Amino acid sequence: MKPDFTSRLFALISEMQVNPKNIGIEITESVFVSDYEKINNIIEKLRDAGLHIAIDDFGTGYSSLAREKELKVDCLKIDKYFVDKLLDADLNKAITSDIISMSHKLGHCTIAEGVEHESQLQYLKEHDCDRIQGFLISKPLDEKDAFEFLKIQEKYDCHSDDSQD
Repeated sequence: MKPDFTSRLFALISEMQVNPKNIGIEITESVFVSDYEKINNIIEKLRDAGLHIAIDDFGTGYSSLAREKELKVDCLKIDKYFVDKLLDADLNKAITSDIISMSHKLGHCTIAEGVEHESQLQYLKEHDCDRIQGFLISKPLDEKDAFEFLKIQEKYDCHSDDSQD
């Protein structure tokens, strides 16, 4: 909300020599209540510079479906609350697939956060969720361990492609 946020962020990106396409910013939907137009204009500037923007904790804050289409964001992050509901016995009552579908219809990708169980992953795959986050993939890692994890995943991905040929 600070007036110099974007200029300070762009200066830091330049100083650190980071490609803006490698940066993702998550904004909780409650932020939009304060000044929707102002925030949306800032988001547009960030996206024009190449940054990826996601609405975090979607579905638990102040969602306005009428305004959701107007948001200049890339992704909606489905709150862990809805992912946890996938562990309930009756999946027919889970609205997580509806959130994924709605997000896609609004032109956004979907990220499910808090995925901890294989059954959740399977459900999300079956309903075309674009990305997931959670302990099922990895616990939080420091920089060194994150790079090691990515190297292992890259090796695994390369071998997976070879086995399909």
